[in-house]
Amino acid sequence: MKATAMQDHLAEPKGSDARKTLIGAALAASLTAVGYFLLAWSEEKSVNERERLQLIEMTNSFVSVFSQNRGDGAPVPATFRRLGIEHFSDSNQSGNVEKNTSVRMPGRPGLELSTTEQDPRLATIIENFVANPTAPPVHEYGFEGNRLIGRTVLPSIANNESCVSCHNDTLQIDTYQTGDVMGAYIVERDLTANLIDDIKYSGFWFLSSFLLLWLLASRERNHNINVLRLEARVHIEKMKSEAEAKEKFLLSHDTLTGLPNRRVFNDYLCEATGSDRKELLNAALIDLDDFKSVNDTMGHAAGDALLEEVALRLGKCLQDESGIVARLGGDEFAIIWDTTSYLSEPDALAQRILNEMAKSMEFEKWMITPKCSIGIATWANIQSDAPLDLLKSADAALYVAKGRGKNTYQLFDRAIDASIVRKNKIAARLPMSIREGDLRIVMQPKVLLHDGSFKGFETLSRWHLNGEDISPDEFVAVAENTGVVLDLDLRVLREAASFSSKLEQETGFDVPIAVNLSAKTFRSGSLLEDIQDVLWETGLRPDRLTLEVTETAAIENWKHVQEVLGKLREIGVRSALDDFGTGYSSLAYLLRMKFDEIKVDREFVRDIEPNNDNHKLLQRIAELAESLDVELIIEGLETEQQVELVQGGPHRIGQGYYFSRPLELDDARAYLHDIVAMQARNAKSSA
Repeated sequence: MKATAMQDHLAEPKGSDARKTLIGAALAASLTAVGYFLLAWSEEKSVNERERLQLIEMTNSFVSVFSQNRGDGAPVPATFRRLGIEHFSDSNQSGNVEKNTSVRMPGRPGLELSTTEQDPRLATIIENFVANPTAPPVHEYGFEGNRLIGRTVLPSIANNESCVSCHNDTLQIDTYQTGDVMGAYIVERDLTANLIDDIKYSGFWFLSSFLLLWLLASRERNHNINVLRLEARVHIEKMKSEAEAKEKFLLSHDTLTGLPNRRVFNDYLCEATGSDRKELLNAALIDLDDFKSVNDTMGHAAGDALLEEVALRLGKCLQDESGIVARLGGDEFAIIWDTTSYLSEPDALAQRILNEMAKSMEFEKWMITPKCSIGIATWANIQSDAPLDLLKSADAALYVAKGRGKNTYQLFDRAIDASIVRKNKIAARLPMSIREGDLRIVMQPKVLLHDGSFKGFETLSRWHLNGEDISPDEFVAVAENTGVVLDLDLRVLREAASFSSKLEQETGFDVPIAVNLSAKTFRSGSLLEDIQDVLWETGLRPDRLTLEVTETAAIENWKHVQEVLGKLREIGVRSALDDFGTGYSSLAYLLRMKFDEIKVDREFVRDIEPNNDNHKLLQRIAELAESLDVELIIEGLETEQQVELVQGGPHRIGQGYYFSRPLELDDARAYLHDIVAMQARNAKSSA
């Protein structure tokens, strides 16, 4: 786009460029013409001033000689001076030039003998000469009428006794002495013709300069345009090449780290698996551990810096090997390489990567130590000819590595292969089982610890597939990975709500239920409406429903969880923080989310003994819950001693095999009918 605009701009000289050249030439010519005029006029003035002074000097010299040789009966020097002035003035004119010089000799104001000066300004100049006979001549220029007059005023000084005696005799008073100013010479010259000539010559100079400068400027402009056109063409071609190279790079590389992207990686993988050396081929998937916490606590700039550093370190680990490092997206990297030596064995390379990652990096005020989990698969160990199956195997190994505690690596083996086959079978059957109702729910009672009274049911899901009971942890994880977990959670919620509503109608007894929601379920934009639809369809009162959310779900989907639970709370639905103490355990979430219940994981109860660490910690958690006016649910109670150790305030609730195993729906219905019957008997006996 930029190249096209530049090409259009330089295709032809623009009118504005020509106007600029014209204006520039005119300005330059004007400056030269004005300069010429100023120089010519200055010279003209200087010459005229000298000529006017020379006229006076010649007259003075002529009269001085006459005075020294004057005989009887000769005119007085003043008269002779006037005659001399007229003579020299006439002789100073060219025969072909109109007479333009005049001289007059006004006397001292108030003592004039013949010529009186009418101009008071000139009379003042003469008076100034009287006061200062040595003052320099006065030169004036100005327009009078339609003429430009150049004037010189010079003092007339009595240089000899003849002038003094002549004037004093005429004035009949001894007024003058030798050296006194008796008046002034005023020489005037009409300079109009000179000015007109200078203007004409300046105009001629302007035209000549303008034409010359215009030709030179046009030539230079055309030259520059040609140069610019050439440079533009070169620049356009360079920009095209750079743009094509950049586009090609962006299509094939990650913009942040500069590593090849998934597209190039897959192409390399397909090419490598089609070669004769594919039996030596290995693939590794590297996933950064706790990368999200870096972004959340230090900012995305720190996360970007970490990704760039990890890319450099992975490249360093593979610099002596035959292979490729790529960034697949987010915090996921991948490597393909050939095993050509001991150092390139999968275990050796994986350990080299972990060692390299263990080095801390500094970003602003933070010290960051990268950690990663690595899954590795070799072509010889997978039973497939599809290139992408190598990555799937590495991904399965990566999943196992993360399950082992992260910051480690795992090689793909047959056990993992069997696990993949099992997950694929579960994933293939699970959506149909959810739709057709093959999954069932069971209910585990919850009781108040201080009196053993019924508090409600927790809803648990069960699935029997091909004669085998599939663990909820297993099929829920598959549901999350395959995108059907929302359908699963809503199916469980609908069945539990229907069961509770019908059982309340049968018994007239309150039947609160609790249902777990997966972290990924909260990513659905329709979750709030879906839950409201279930309540409306089943007739379950909102205050009978408690939604249990794990700490991981609350933190991973903080905004969505807060928004959904907040709006449901407005209509009466309760919420519980599940597995408290096994995840992030941030007390800030207890305050922000305003949970109605806290569920303590069974790990706190399993090894509980009087006054041991588990017992003390559980007591502190109970005190925290009571101070926040939140119900505390303690899971995994199996023995009488455990129940005795956790008993306390009226808001403590117990759940576990000690009270009841999870019950099928018919058994749960019978369980509740027994409670209702028992309460009826107790009420009857007390009456």
